[in-house]
Amino acid sequence: MLDGALMLHTLHIRNLALIERAELHMAAGLTVVSGETGGGKSLLITALKLLRGEKAQGGLVRHGATELQVDGEFRLGGGARSAAIARFVETACGGVVDDDLLLVTRIVDRGGRTRVRLGGRPATLTALRELGGMLLEIHGQGESRALMRSEIQCETLDAFAGTAGLRGEFASALAGARELRAKISRQADGERERKQRLEFLRFQFSELRQLDLGEGELVQLEQEHQVLSNLDAMRLQLAEALTAMQDGEATVSDQLAVAARATQQAAAIDVRLEEVSEQLAQIEDLVADVCRKLQSGQARLELDPGRLAAVEERLDEVHSALKRFGPTEKDLRETLARTEQELSELEDADAAPEELLATLRRETDGVVKLGRKLLRARRKAGGDFAAAIMAELHDLGMKHTEVRLSMEETFAADRVLDDASEHGPVSVDIEVRINPGEPWQSLRETASGGELARVVLAVKKTLADQDRVPLLVLDEIDAEIGGRLGLQVGKKLHEVARHHQVVIVTHLAPVAAFAQHHFLVNKVVGERTASQVRQLPIEEVEKELAAMATGDGDDGAALDQARRLVEKAREETAG
Repeated sequence: MLDGALMLHTLHIRNLALIERAELHMAAGLTVVSGETGGGKSLLITALKLLRGEKAQGGLVRHGATELQVDGEFRLGGGARSAAIARFVETACGGVVDDDLLLVTRIVDRGGRTRVRLGGRPATLTALRELGGMLLEIHGQGESRALMRSEIQCETLDAFAGTAGLRGEFASALAGARELRAKISRQADGERERKQRLEFLRFQFSELRQLDLGEGELVQLEQEHQVLSNLDAMRLQLAEALTAMQDGEATVSDQLAVAARATQQAAAIDVRLEEVSEQLAQIEDLVADVCRKLQSGQARLELDPGRLAAVEERLDEVHSALKRFGPTEKDLRETLARTEQELSELEDADAAPEELLATLRRETDGVVKLGRKLLRARRKAGGDFAAAIMAELHDLGMKHTEVRLSMEETFAADRVLDDASEHGPVSVDIEVRINPGEPWQSLRETASGGELARVVLAVKKTLADQDRVPLLVLDEIDAEIGGRLGLQVGKKLHEVARHHQVVIVTHLAPVAAFAQHHFLVNKVVGERTASQVRQLPIEEVEKELAAMATGDGDDGAALDQARRLVEKAREETAG
């Protein structure tokens, strides 16, 4: 096994569809799950999928129960992967691993809501998905098709070549360079906006400076306009006032002068009238001052006839500016101050991305170098990888099948940020030629279900030493193979199980004959229908193999055939 004893130790299931309660004590090596169709074999795979963090629906909860629960107890070894798993659990939720045992729990209620516990502590479903990817891999007939995807083929080749770390470096460098390029692009967009803003601010500042509105000028202009618009009426009123004050036979000034002299003489006799005499003297001086101001007002009315037009033009300028930058004179002045400050800041800003562009060139060069290094390593390992897969396929009955890996020999350095993916600078494609004389074709275009199942097994066998996931779960991927190749498939699975804990749900007796541990799932019909899971003792294995082959576990000929299958399996795996 990889990473010491890292494996699933115990699987406990409660209220999952037809399974009311089941407890499986797992072990290293190859474990087979069999049973009649509809008996509930797939529910074990469902339970493992729940532990891997896959989606769950409330309909999985057993009728009459409020929730289902799946507990997986994983025994960790002393290797680096076990240490990484323990660190992840502690970081994700503060969970702990006691005595090298990690308890993973998934609870789903009827509403489809999920609760997760890792190492006894609540955790998120996202954390469970990440941890699940570190603990187990599940392949069904549909999941096997994943090998047809180019990115999965890249990962598979890297697992063989030992270049997964280099691929990670490339992906990280690529992501960093793309982010920097996006930042420069955003800055360029910002620079265009900055220039547009500068142009607007300069225009606005120029207009406000040219307006040069003085403090209180608007009020003065409006007052002057009021006077200039009513000159004739002003002249008439001022003339009438001055006439009453100092022109004519009985002016106000003359009458006041007479009254002031008379009061002054009276005050010389009666001192109590001195105050009145002083007041009349003051009034006389005040009237004289009013007359002077009225005369001055008359003088101001004798202005340039073009002054009214000039005032109106200036008022139009000011009112237009107030509509755009006001509405008050105070607002206009504040706008001028803000414009001047922002203009100064934008003109001083250094928006030239020269330093960033230089950094982008360096980072792109780094991506190119890593990409070329990764491509060279993949091409170097590609031939050996294809040959190893081909050898395994020959053992699985595809004796004339040829395999090769197709990938570009180079890539355009100036387009690497556009064309590359996180999986590498160029795509990888597994090509096969099933029969001699036929053209090479991509695996995704040629493989039937049975052929693809064997390719998956061949790849798993080839990657036995490199593959990192400790638990490999296979859900009837041999369904399209048939009994004729069952022994070869079983042998390959047994070989893979030397490096993985392998669990396979199968209907083929020749495959099941290679099992080191055999679980039987059957449906029990009583007051409530339920699926039961139990591990078969050695003496019952041959009976189950006979039932798998013929449907009758008590048939003598079938039992003899089952016995021969077991003996054959032992011979094939001896040593």
